[in-house]
Amino acid sequence: MARLSIAVLCVPFVAALDAPCYKDRSFDLSGHSALIITTSHDKLGDEDCTTCDATGVYGEELTTPYYTFKDAGLSVTIASIKGGVVPIDPKYNGSLTQAASDKRFFADPQAYEDSHHAPSISEVDFARYDIIFMAGGWGAAWDLGASDDLATKISSAYANPAQFLGSVCHGALGFVEATKPDGSLLCNGTHMTGVTNKQIQQLGIADLTPMHPEEELVKAGAMYECKHGILTDLTQNDVVVNGRIATGQNQQASCQVPQELMTMLQSRLGAVPSVVEV
Repeated sequence: MARLSIAVLCVPFVAALDAPCYKDRSFDLSGHSALIITTSHDKLGDEDCTTCDATGVYGEELTTPYYTFKDAGLSVTIASIKGGVVPIDPKYNGSLTQAASDKRFFADPQAYEDSHHAPSISEVDFARYDIIFMAGGWGAAWDLGASDDLATKISSAYANPAQFLGSVCHGALGFVEATKPDGSLLCNGTHMTGVTNKQIQQLGIADLTPMHPEEELVKAGAMYECKHGILTDLTQNDVVVNGRIATGQNQQASCQVPQELMTMLQSRLGAVPSVVEV
């Protein structure tokens, strides 16, 4: 089905269009659980920078998966690299640029609790979760791909055939140091996507952020896929599924990637996503 996109990519230039969901799927996954992992880095620069703009996780890449999972009956935990208050990029939290899921999240006492008292990834037993999803945002360029603890836990989850893994945008950096059971890089030979080099250049952050998803995925051996535009890439998005891994090019995949992961889980449980009339 054709989709309308606007200039979006981890951070939009104009009023956001809610990330599209697949309209032919519904889920009942009560009794199962999802873990959303976010950055703890809150500056567009090194930690000791005193003049850098604030950043963090891009709102919709946290809030849309949070409710996509919750509305399907999943129990959801938000964890960050260091724990504590999850930094949500403040630049595009105005009423004109908030997605519907953002508005719902910021008015939700439980979401406030979940995002202001998040456990660190070191405190979380990843084996307890059916789905593990890594959100992006510019802060993730500093810590997701640099976390040995995250790489180790993603590696263990990948080794468990009952767990499903996904990411959106810069969240894909959480895969780059993870390994397969044979010791090779998890990305090696895996079809994946994340925000493109061209897109971060067009957004003007290529010289600010230390790790670039396209570059790092390719370096790790991934079969990198994306969608390109004619004059600009900023309206382009892609969702790539390879085995038990689903990745999205940018925040416009924030509903579809969680849906892909839930489809995998529901299939493993022997159920078929029911059709919703639209």
